[in-house]
Amino acid sequence: MRIAESSMNISVSNSFAGGGGLRLVRTAPQSRPTHKLRVLVVEDDEGDAYLIRRALAKNPRVGEIVLAETGVEALDLIDRGAVKPDLAFIDLHMPRKDGFALLRDFSARECVKFPSVVLTSSRAGADALRSMKRGAMEFVTKPSTEEKLAAALDRVIAKV
Repeated sequence: MRIAESSMNISVSNSFAGGGGLRLVRTAPQSRPTHKLRVLVVEDDEGDAYLIRRALAKNPRVGEIVLAETGVEALDLIDRGAVKPDLAFIDLHMPRKDGFALLRDFSARECVKFPSVVLTSSRAGADALRSMKRGAMEFVTKPSTEEKLAAALDRVIAKV
Protein backbone atom coordinates (compact mmCIF):
# COMPACT_ATOMS: atom_id res chain seq x y z
CA MET A 1 0.00 0.00 0.00
CA ARG A 2 1.34 3.52 -0.84
CA ILE A 3 0.21 6.60 1.07
CA ALA A 4 1.10 10.12 -0.01
CA GLU A 5 1.41 12.68 2.76
CA SER A 6 2.06 16.26 1.68
CA SER A 7 5.08 16.16 -0.61
CA MET A 8 6.70 13.19 1.18
CA ASN A 9 6.04 9.64 0.01
CA ILE A 10 5.53 7.13 2.77
CA SER A 11 5.50 3.44 2.06
CA VAL A 12 3.73 1.13 4.44
CA SER A 13 4.26 -2.57 3.95
CA ASN A 14 3.45 -5.73 5.80
CA SER A 15 6.54 -7.75 6.45
CA PHE A 16 5.51 -11.23 7.55
CA ALA A 17 8.79 -12.87 6.68
CA GLY A 18 11.21 -12.55 9.55
CA GLY A 19 8.84 -11.68 12.36
CA GLY A 20 6.31 -9.51 10.58
CA GLY A 21 4.74 -6.29 11.64
CA LEU A 22 4.29 -3.00 9.88
CA ARG A 23 7.31 -1.21 8.55
CA LEU A 24 7.36 2.51 7.71
CA VAL A 25 9.77 3.55 4.97
CA ARG A 26 10.24 7.21 4.10
CA THR A 27 11.35 8.03 0.60
CA ALA A 28 12.61 11.29 -0.86
CA PRO A 29 9.99 13.95 -1.58
CA GLN A 30 8.59 13.86 -5.08
CA SER A 31 9.18 16.98 -7.10
CA ARG A 32 5.99 18.96 -7.43
CA PRO A 33 5.10 20.44 -10.79
CA THR A 34 6.41 23.98 -10.78
CA HIS A 35 3.87 26.68 -11.35
CA LYS A 36 5.18 29.32 -13.73
CA LEU A 37 4.52 32.77 -12.35
CA ARG A 38 2.64 35.48 -14.20
CA VAL A 39 4.34 38.73 -13.25
CA LEU A 40 2.83 42.19 -13.69
CA VAL A 41 5.40 44.97 -14.11
CA VAL A 42 4.08 48.51 -13.67
CA GLU A 43 6.80 50.80 -14.98
CA ASP A 44 6.60 53.97 -17.06
CA ASP A 45 10.30 54.27 -17.94
CA GLU A 46 10.97 52.33 -21.15
CA GLY A 47 14.63 51.61 -20.31
CA ASP A 48 13.84 50.36 -16.80
CA ALA A 49 10.95 48.24 -18.12
CA TYR A 50 13.31 46.64 -20.66
CA LEU A 51 15.90 45.78 -17.99
CA ILE A 52 13.27 44.45 -15.59
CA ARG A 53 11.76 42.22 -18.28
CA ARG A 54 15.23 40.90 -19.23
CA ALA A 55 16.04 40.14 -15.60
CA LEU A 56 12.69 38.42 -15.00
CA ALA A 57 12.99 36.38 -18.21
CA LYS A 58 16.15 34.76 -16.82
CA ASN A 59 14.30 33.37 -13.81
CA PRO A 60 13.03 29.84 -14.50
CA ARG A 61 9.97 30.35 -12.26
CA VAL A 62 8.66 33.22 -14.41
CA GLY A 63 6.33 32.12 -17.18
CA GLU A 64 4.74 35.35 -18.35
CA ILE A 65 5.57 39.03 -17.95
CA VAL A 66 2.81 41.62 -18.45
CA LEU A 67 3.82 45.27 -18.69
CA ALA A 68 1.61 48.19 -17.75
CA GLU A 69 3.06 51.66 -18.28
CA THR A 70 0.87 53.41 -15.69
CA GLY A 71 -1.04 52.61 -12.54
CA VAL A 72 -4.26 53.39 -14.40
CA GLU A 73 -3.44 50.80 -17.07
CA ALA A 74 -2.49 48.20 -14.45
CA LEU A 75 -5.72 48.71 -12.54
CA ASP A 76 -7.74 48.49 -15.76
CA LEU A 77 -6.04 45.19 -16.68
CA ILE A 78 -6.85 43.76 -13.25
CA ASP A 79 -10.44 45.05 -13.18
CA ARG A 80 -11.21 43.67 -16.64
CA GLY A 81 -9.68 40.31 -15.74
CA ALA A 82 -7.22 40.66 -18.61
CA VAL A 83 -4.41 39.65 -16.29
CA LYS A 84 -4.39 37.65 -13.06
CA PRO A 85 -0.86 38.05 -11.79
CA ASP A 86 0.88 35.94 -9.18
CA LEU A 87 3.19 38.85 -8.35
CA ALA A 88 3.46 42.56 -9.23
CA PHE A 89 6.48 44.86 -9.34
CA ILE A 90 5.38 48.48 -9.06
CA ASP A 91 7.29 51.69 -9.65
CA LEU A 92 6.38 54.53 -7.31
CA HIS A 93 6.75 57.60 -9.48
CA MET A 94 4.45 57.39 -12.50
CA PRO A 95 2.08 59.82 -14.19
CA ARG A 96 -1.72 59.67 -13.68
CA LYS A 97 -1.63 57.14 -10.81
CA ASP A 98 1.52 56.67 -8.80
CA GLY A 99 2.59 53.48 -7.07
CA PHE A 100 1.22 54.56 -3.69
CA ALA A 101 -2.26 55.08 -5.12
CA LEU A 102 -2.05 51.80 -7.04
CA LEU A 103 -1.10 49.88 -3.89
CA ARG A 104 -4.03 51.48 -2.07
CA ASP A 105 -6.40 50.57 -4.91
CA PHE A 106 -5.12 46.99 -5.04
CA SER A 107 -5.65 46.52 -1.29
CA ALA A 108 -9.20 47.92 -1.57
CA ARG A 109 -10.19 45.28 -4.14
CA GLU A 110 -11.41 41.89 -3.01
CA CYS A 111 -10.31 40.24 -6.28
CA VAL A 112 -6.65 41.24 -5.84
CA LYS A 113 -4.90 38.34 -4.13
CA PHE A 114 -1.26 38.65 -5.18
CA PRO A 115 1.79 40.13 -3.50
CA SER A 116 3.02 43.52 -4.69
CA VAL A 117 6.63 44.67 -4.50
CA VAL A 118 7.71 48.28 -4.91
CA LEU A 119 10.65 48.50 -7.31
CA THR A 120 11.81 52.10 -7.40
CA SER A 121 14.79 54.42 -7.66
CA SER A 122 13.77 55.99 -4.32
CA ARG A 123 15.99 55.37 -1.33
CA ALA A 124 13.77 57.30 1.07
CA GLY A 125 12.79 55.50 4.24
CA ALA A 126 9.50 57.40 4.24
CA ASP A 127 8.66 55.94 0.82
CA ALA A 128 9.43 52.43 2.07
CA LEU A 129 7.25 52.88 5.15
CA ARG A 130 4.41 54.40 3.13
CA SER A 131 4.61 51.52 0.62
CA MET A 132 4.46 48.87 3.33
CA LYS A 133 1.50 50.59 4.99
CA ARG A 134 -0.34 50.41 1.67
CA GLY A 135 0.24 46.68 1.31
CA ALA A 136 3.60 46.21 -0.40
CA MET A 137 5.29 42.93 0.46
CA GLU A 138 8.72 44.49 -0.04
CA PHE A 139 10.43 47.73 -1.00
CA VAL A 140 13.37 47.30 -3.40
CA THR A 141 15.57 50.13 -4.61
CA LYS A 142 16.54 49.56 -8.25
CA PRO A 143 20.14 48.35 -8.32
CA SER A 144 22.76 49.95 -10.56
CA THR A 145 23.50 46.93 -12.79
CA GLU A 146 21.40 44.38 -14.63
CA GLU A 147 23.09 41.53 -12.71
CA LYS A 148 22.23 43.10 -9.35
CA LEU A 149 18.69 43.76 -10.56
CA ALA A 150 18.28 40.10 -11.55
CA ALA A 151 19.62 38.99 -8.16
CA ALA A 152 17.23 41.33 -6.31
CA LEU A 153 14.23 40.12 -8.33
CA ASP A 154 15.28 36.49 -7.85
CA ARG A 155 15.37 37.00 -4.06
CA VAL A 156 11.81 38.36 -4.14
CA ILE A 157 10.54 35.57 -6.40
CA ALA A 158 12.07 32.94 -4.10
CA LYS A 159 9.74 34.20 -1.33
CA VAL A 160 6.59 33.78 -3.44
